[in-house]
Amino acid sequence: MKEGMSSVDIRYVVRELQWLVGSRVDKIYHDGDEIRIKLRTKEGRADLILQAGKRFHITSYVKESPKRPSSFTMLLRKYLAGGFIDAIEQHSFDRIVKLQIGGYTLIGELFGKGNIVLVDPENRIVSALRYEEYSDRSIKPNAEYRFPPARENPLEVGFKRFLELMREDENLELVRALARKLNMGGLYAEEISIRAGFEKTTPVNRLSDDDLGMVYEAMLKTFNDEPRPNIVFKDGSMHDVVPIELRVYGGLEKRYFKTFSEALDEYFGRITVEKAKEEQTRKLEAKKRALLMTLKRQEEMLRGFEKAMKENQEIGDIIYANYALVERLLEEFRKATETLGWEEFKKRIEEGRKSGNKVALMVKGIDPKEKAVTVELEGRKVRLHLTKSLGENAELYYEKAKKFRHKYEGALKAYGDTKGKLEEVEKLIEEELKKELKVRRIERKKRKWFEKFRWFVSSEGFLVLAGRDAGTNEILIKRHMEEEDLYCHADVYGAPHVIIKGGQKAGEKTVFEACQFAVSMSRAWSQGLYSADAYWAYPDQVTKQAPSGEYMGKGAFMVYGKRNWMHGLPLELAVGIISYEGEEYAVCAPVDAIKAHTRRYIIIRPGRLKKGELVKRIRGILGKWGYRVREEDLNAILPPGGGEIAELAGGS
Repeated sequence: MKEGMSSVDIRYVVRELQWLVGSRVDKIYHDGDEIRIKLRTKEGRADLILQAGKRFHITSYVKESPKRPSSFTMLLRKYLAGGFIDAIEQHSFDRIVKLQIGGYTLIGELFGKGNIVLVDPENRIVSALRYEEYSDRSIKPNAEYRFPPARENPLEVGFKRFLELMREDENLELVRALARKLNMGGLYAEEISIRAGFEKTTPVNRLSDDDLGMVYEAMLKTFNDEPRPNIVFKDGSMHDVVPIELRVYGGLEKRYFKTFSEALDEYFGRITVEKAKEEQTRKLEAKKRALLMTLKRQEEMLRGFEKAMKENQEIGDIIYANYALVERLLEEFRKATETLGWEEFKKRIEEGRKSGNKVALMVKGIDPKEKAVTVELEGRKVRLHLTKSLGENAELYYEKAKKFRHKYEGALKAYGDTKGKLEEVEKLIEEELKKELKVRRIERKKRKWFEKFRWFVSSEGFLVLAGRDAGTNEILIKRHMEEEDLYCHADVYGAPHVIIKGGQKAGEKTVFEACQFAVSMSRAWSQGLYSADAYWAYPDQVTKQAPSGEYMGKGAFMVYGKRNWMHGLPLELAVGIISYEGEEYAVCAPVDAIKAHTRRYIIIRPGRLKKGELVKRIRGILGKWGYRVREEDLNAILPPGGGEIAELAGGS
């Protein structure tokens, strides 16, 4: 199973991610050997992951951010946050990526255990994920950053040089020669062999220059092949992720993706999720295994104690069941040992066995030191102490049985305790698996057409739209304003254009709300005004045609004819979660419009709180109400400038 990206993978993903050039770095997170860069792009938010020694791509699998940012995180934020990506490059054909951000370069080394290095405009190392000393370079603060020794780039090597490299060691098999001499790895060396029409094991010395010419052409075509990103499955499990269709994987199951970044994210993201699951339960599973081993030992002990208890009880009973015989044996053995001595007694017993004497055949052991003789009674070996009476001998076994009973009872209690602990651990494992993973996948829902604008639904149910900037103002009027709509605008320079879809059927309340929205979303809000004026007009009054000698810039339009004014409109809005077209949205709109669609909302007015602080407070309140809303989403819907929370409705 693939563990990291190849040089070819990096080539394709770097080409694919060029659309990120110009994106703004919002925030940076660091966890272990990876960093995640939150970007604001032309398409919205994007999370770029760079993991030392492994991968580089856009991700939707986002780990829970560490509660305390590391010193490396803070340093990266200091130099890169707020900057714009100027370039994304691969160094030569190596497993090295470079991100140029505002004069600084973030270098991701994706070979070996890897590294992430921040370099200043003078090519001096500012910081790194880990500091290293190599024979040919140093990764430490203030040192000049040097790339690892250059290797042959198969995309830049000419045919003459290609022949020289391949002929350097002609005894090598074709696949090995390509992999070693041209920095491509075994997989692509094998693919090129197949495409060129040669067995990968063919020795180079059997190939003519023309043959090698075919290999050279196959190499160039492979590394410039049309992207067809896919994950390769083997025996039902993920095996590899590649940017192009590979013949070497012919016949294997594949899943295709629109972009290579998506394929990489799904491949490595699923691995990350599985590892997170394993990590969540690893310690508990180890504890469970230890408890199961303890239970097994305790079960063996219980069986042993139960068996010993039973055997000793039965032997005590056997002694009494054979009362007369045991009494006679004790008497005879005592007399014999006293008269003959233990050595002679042993000798006589041996002789008796040979002659078939019944009593001698019963004897299974003699212990002169303990003055005891072991005999077989009812198939059991019974040890008889000659210095003790029959009752005392039986009592010895009963006492042993009693001791083993106590041990059994103690072991049974310990066994019960262990089972209880095991049940607790199993419950904890079950609960842990139910918990939200530390790695979650951000599902990017497709943005609906109206989400590119500021918008709300009026209290009468009409969709109201406003431009965000010159570009969206232009699009709103040119593409989305129709004959049955109404046009609204605040008497404030640079205010957004506002339209009410189907507004000519709307009542006065909707028109009032749209005009109030127009003044609230203008710079009047950031200026701290309490009221402003706005007007409404018909679509055919709005045109791009400028008066003679004037020029209408992007997002600017002229309004001719009668303007229907509304004076002294209050700058006041509300934030709430509303349901529209089957989905829930965080919306900022006039109070009555929000009130018509949700019970809980937050009323805001212009104020002294900075916008960032206002966003955090609103997010916190919504969170208490059970809504998880991202800061960037709130930031996008609130008016320009700061504000204050005036009132909470329907909750606290």
